[in-house]
Amino acid sequence: MDIRKLVDSIEQTEVVSLCQELIRIVSVNPPGDEIRIAKYVGGILSKAGLEVEIIHHSPERASLLAVLKSSRQIPPLLYSAHLDTVPLGVEKWIHGPFDAVISEGRIWGRGTADMKGGMAALIVAAAELARSGVPLRGDLILALTAGEEVDSLGATVIASRTELGPAQAVIIPEPSDNDVYIAEKGALWLELSTHGKTAHGAMPELGENAVLMMVDLITELRQLQIPFKEHPMLGGFSMSVNTIQGGMKTNVVPDGCAVTVDMRTVPGQSHEAIVGLIREMIAGLSRRNTSFRGSVKVTNDRPPVETPPEDAAVRLFTGIVEELLGERPTPKGVKYYTDATALAPAFKAPMIICGPGDPKLAHQPNENIIIEKLVQAVKIYTLTAGRFLI
Repeated sequence: MDIRKLVDSIEQTEVVSLCQELIRIVSVNPPGDEIRIAKYVGGILSKAGLEVEIIHHSPERASLLAVLKSSRQIPPLLYSAHLDTVPLGVEKWIHGPFDAVISEGRIWGRGTADMKGGMAALIVAAAELARSGVPLRGDLILALTAGEEVDSLGATVIASRTELGPAQAVIIPEPSDNDVYIAEKGALWLELSTHGKTAHGAMPELGENAVLMMVDLITELRQLQIPFKEHPMLGGFSMSVNTIQGGMKTNVVPDGCAVTVDMRTVPGQSHEAIVGLIREMIAGLSRRNTSFRGSVKVTNDRPPVETPPEDAAVRLFTGIVEELLGERPTPKGVKYYTDATALAPAFKAPMIICGPGDPKLAHQPNENIIIEKLVQAVKIYTLTAGRFLI
């Protein structure tokens, strides 16, 4: 079968219906509860002819691996989407967040943009390819993961499956309006703590105030010179002190204080070196003030990921987007991280982000997706699988 004829025959009915069903299966994280959606999708893909494996993380949590088998003459192509969504927040929605209402040419609901819409498009593309019976020279692998919104639980487990790779590319349908991103910032989350001694608030001289120690620590941190080189797609390094906890009562000198810090890194930076600089900074404070005691703990460590714009997979993919949408995209970078931080290095593959959702609607109330973009995405993923694998 001519793959382009298959692409041209794709209609909106199947992907719209599937997207609605995925929205109605609640998989908010925390707590996750991805098992129901994993089993539902697994049934669809198994019926279409893919080999399906449910990967259980706990009784309520699971990821899914599905493979459209080939003659394995060439490396596989990996499509990956996450099964979980963020919570709703407190703002009232125009339409029920799990009702999957169709209105104004859009589907409304939590996860439509990030990223059940993109996942539905991947599933329909794989099913279309499987049902066509077209022989493939390389496997098409779908990795549908648990926990991306918190800890990349599923991607980390799948990344350990070395027998699946290396791959030609890792393609992730995070919301991009079907534009193309090929670089993402890393994340280094730290918990900084200071340790003091309690005393009665009327006699503070008998205690050691951990909150005041933290004031000194934060002041030093904000002045710390963390080296980086500006990246053409990602810009520079950023740091934000985002939470603080300390003390127990107004009349008690606090013996503990903790802050969390969100650092977003760019290629060329070493997370280990950054933590080393902070440990040296804490040691310096201790030398200057013998009562100062502080510590640092890493709570999230995800390296930046980038693919060169001239990479063959990027050139092929952007050509496919141009063929279908009429304009060749200029690859860009994103400041957030994705499961690519685990999957791309493990599969020794270039990373490409392209999804039908609007990135401005991710994690927002009244999240929705334009149906036309959803259908475009099915065509992009179907043609991509054909061009990479046939």
